[in-house]
Amino acid sequence: MASLQEQLMKSGLINKQKAKQAQTEKRRKAKQKKKKGTVEVSEAQRAIDAQKEQQKQQDLEKNRAIQAELDARAAHGKLIQMIAQHCEKNYQGEIDYHFTYDNKVKRIAINDTTQQSLINGLLAICVLNDEFYLINKEATEKLAEIDASVLVALHEKVDMSDMDEDDPYAEFAIPDDLIW
Repeated sequence: MASLQEQLMKSGLINKQKAKQAQTEKRRKAKQKKKKGTVEVSEAQRAIDAQKEQQKQQDLEKNRAIQAELDARAAHGKLIQMIAQHCEKNYQGEIDYHFTYDNKVKRIAINDTTQQSLINGLLAICVLNDEFYLINKEATEKLAEIDASVLVALHEKVDMSDMDEDDPYAEFAIPDDLIW
């Protein structure tokens, strides 16, 4: 049986010179493959590689989303733990302390020392799962680093030396313990 090349030459479709060129081209490609170790990549292989790359990118995005969710859960757990450790327990009293939360005025019944601590900024009110807690100032700084949205009411101590000297109402003090 004759090779395909011989059959094409007998039928007159190719001549001897074109046959030799095809053979030398075939040998060159084979030599390059051995020499470089590279393989010609077909269109199907390219499509498969592109699909693998796309799948890899999708997996990376999913992993980032999962990691972000895990980080959020860890931060929430840390908030719960810090609030449980640092919340004040004996603050109930007969004085109503008013503050705003979600554009609504809320109130907590507190005692006199707790009220002064809130006014002076030694205590702050924070919210977690729609429950209000009184937290000391050191813990509020740590809570603010994790999630500042849990802090509801934190007063900064106002220094009287920073007040405007030309203020016509400077001699009239604003009481902090107004009862509504």
